[in-house]
Amino acid sequence: MGARLSDRHRTFSWLLVALVFGLLLSLQINSPPAPAPSADGRDRAGATIRRLEEEQEALKARIGELRQELAVYQQETAATTELLEELSAELNHQKALAGLVAAEGPGVVVTLDDSQRQAIPSGQDPSAYIVHEYDLRDVVNLLWMAGAEGISVNEERVVGTTSIYCVGSTVMVNDTRLSPPYIVRTIGDPNKLEDLMRNPSYLAEVKEKARHNGLTFKFHRATDVRLPAYQGSIALQYAQPGQ
Repeated sequence: MGARLSDRHRTFSWLLVALVFGLLLSLQINSPPAPAPSADGRDRAGATIRRLEEEQEALKARIGELRQELAVYQQETAATTELLEELSAELNHQKALAGLVAAEGPGVVVTLDDSQRQAIPSGQDPSAYIVHEYDLRDVVNLLWMAGAEGISVNEERVVGTTSIYCVGSTVMVNDTRLSPPYIVRTIGDPNKLEDLMRNPSYLAEVKEKARHNGLTFKFHRATDVRLPAYQGSIALQYAQPGQ
């Protein structure tokens, strides 16, 4: 009796399993298939791809243009930098020629001083025993003629606008009062400078006063002459930049 019940239960279980399996299989067979992409979907996807490709091509073209512009800017910058360097070098050169910067080099040092004689012979002109502004001018002009590249008088740089004049018995250089001894420092070829200083055809009056009146006039070459920069103003009333 128990065995028959057990067999019935197994049979019922198998029937139940078969029924469920059949139901699932029936549902799977009767379920609709997954929808295929529609034509509109394919068109939209294709359009998106084409749009992205066009944007990519446009970006590549823009990158190429920017690289060309960058190359042009780099060339212009290099040219501008080179031009600025040339202008800076030329400016420094012109400032050196104008005496607006300190300078140093070989040259000659000239010393002029009043006579140290205590008594002036009767009938002699006392002015023949002192250094005058024209004595300084004669020395400076001769040094320029000898090819001097820079000159100073008692630390006053001599430039194109320098004036050497006298107020009473006082010598003025660049509107600055100077007193003897007057030390004229010069940068240039020492041989040429000394040759003209020794030449008897030049500075005859200074040399005469040195021989007969005790005026100090001497010079020597130096390997390292130092000149200060011109510190005064350069006032231009009529000059203006040329075309």
